[in-house]
Amino acid sequence: MRVLVPLTLAVAGFASPAALRGQQPGPKVSAIEYEGWRQYSAQCARCHGQDVLGNPVAADLLKSAAPDGPVAEQGKFVGVVKGGRPDRGMPGFASVLTDAQIDAIYAYVKGRADGKIGPGRPERTGK
Repeated sequence: MRVLVPLTLAVAGFASPAALRGQQPGPKVSAIEYEGWRQYSAQCARCHGQDVLGNPVAADLLKSAAPDGPVAEQGKFVGVVKGGRPDRGMPGFASVLTDAQIDAIYAYVKGRADGKIGPGRPERTGK
C-alpha cells in the first residue's frame, strides 16, 4: 500500500516527479522555456555548459545574453545560432534546428541570463 500512495499522488498531479525522487522541484517555466531547456541540453550544453553556467570551451551565455550582452536581442541570438561562428569553432545550426526550436532556446537562455530561471531541470507549467 505504501508504494501505491506516492504513485497515486503523482498520477493525480499532487506530487512532481522530482518530489517522488526526493529532489527539490526545479524552477517552473513555460512550455516554450521548457522546450528551450530540452533543446539547449541536447544541442548547446556540451560547449556552453549545463544549465547555461558557462564553460571554458565556448562563450558564457549568461553574459552574452544578459541585458547589455552581444546576443541579448533575439535577432542577434538567432543569427549566431543559425550561422554559427566558424572563426571561433561554433557550427551553424540552421539545418539542425527549426526556427521554433531556436526561439525556444533563446527563451530559456534569456530567462537564465536575466535571472528569471534558476539552474536545474525546470518544471513545465503547461502554459
